Amino acid sequence: MQHLLFLGLFLLALIIGWYLGRREAIKVGVMLQPHGSAIDKQYFIGLNYLLNEQPDEAIETFIRALEVNPETVETHIAIGKLFCQRGDVERAIKVHQNLLARPNLSRQQADSVQLELARDYLVVGLDQRAERLLQELINARSPLRADAMTELVKVHERGHDWAEAIHIGLLLVREQPEFAIPLAHYYCEQARVPLQRGEWPMARRLLMQALKVDRHCVRAMLLLAELEHQAERPVDCSRWLQRLVAEGADFVPQALSLARWCKDNGNLDFLAYLDRVLAASDQPPVAVVLAKASELRQHDEGEALRFVQTYARRQPSLGLLRYLMTLPLTDSTARDLEHQVVADLVADWRPYRCQSCGFAARELHWQCPTCHHWSSMRPVQNGHLPGGSAISQEI
Repeated sequence: MQHLLFLGLFLLALIIGWYLGRREAIKVGVMLQPHGSAIDKQYFIGLNYLLNEQPDEAIETFIRALEVNPETVETHIAIGKLFCQRGDVERAIKVHQNLLARPNLSRQQADSVQLELARDYLVVGLDQRAERLLQELINARSPLRADAMTELVKVHERGHDWAEAIHIGLLLVREQPEFAIPLAHYYCEQARVPLQRGEWPMARRLLMQALKVDRHCVRAMLLLAELEHQAERPVDCSRWLQRLVAEGADFVPQALSLARWCKDNGNLDFLAYLDRVLAASDQPPVAVVLAKASELRQHDEGEALRFVQTYARRQPSLGLLRYLMTLPLTDSTARDLEHQVVADLVADWRPYRCQSCGFAARELHWQCPTCHHWSSMRPVQNGHLPGGSAISQEI
């Protein structure tokens, strides 16, 4: 069905383009005979191929019949796009290269063809050719400059050339403010090397740049907290943890070990911090609930039990259930069996899900491996198993 729909739309585009090309040619006096020309013959040959269920031959024939002039350029561009979408990138490249070689294209038409040709090259991995075409559009200040920069930054992102990605991203964000989110992640990626080397000033500068372009960048806050931990600066680490609550409380479980370290160094009231996280959301992270329960249990097991039961009723999850199962029970065999069932269910759970495409993962990815969107992976607080049981992100 999809193949027939594609072919129908493709045929419609060709017929319209052929008609416009023929009309323009007649208008300027190029075609002396409006009927019985070579174009007519090619067109009807194409129809014959189509009726005989030979779509590839039909398409080739229609392309030969379609005159290239200012009114049919967009149709030719569309033909190339269709080839590329269908996976026939070689034909798409030929169509766009043939168009780009035409001397009578307007500036806007030539730029459109050059952009599509660059995209063709990117599909087949010819990044250097694509980069050259895209850079030409950017340097010439083409009206399609923003589109060219969007494609070019993908080339640098794919090659992990974060310095060049940042260079292009800083230009692009002026025209597309929403690009601040990927740009902040580029700074975070570039900061990973100095972080590993212990070059704190360089890493700190890059991460602060990330927050300058996107003040809500949770990843930069987490990395800055980790940086201050490695640099043995608990006061600064605590400051970033406090900001994390305001900007992304659901990511606090990623930093609980840092919060405990700040507590041990006397720079963070751990219980008050957990209370602040719990108050920031109607459905707080289960890991935070369990962290507070563990703190309470050190002083009063009954209070810890009542606290967990309150949240278990409000947002039931296997994490809270398993915690309750750690409390003394009379039937130890039943407890062990239930504990193992719950553990098996949790082992298959993926606590992170992409808000854009739905990809689920066991580990946090700042860029979705499937749709490649940045900052789209979020912790799942209360997912559901096929049978309808709720499950949490941490046991």
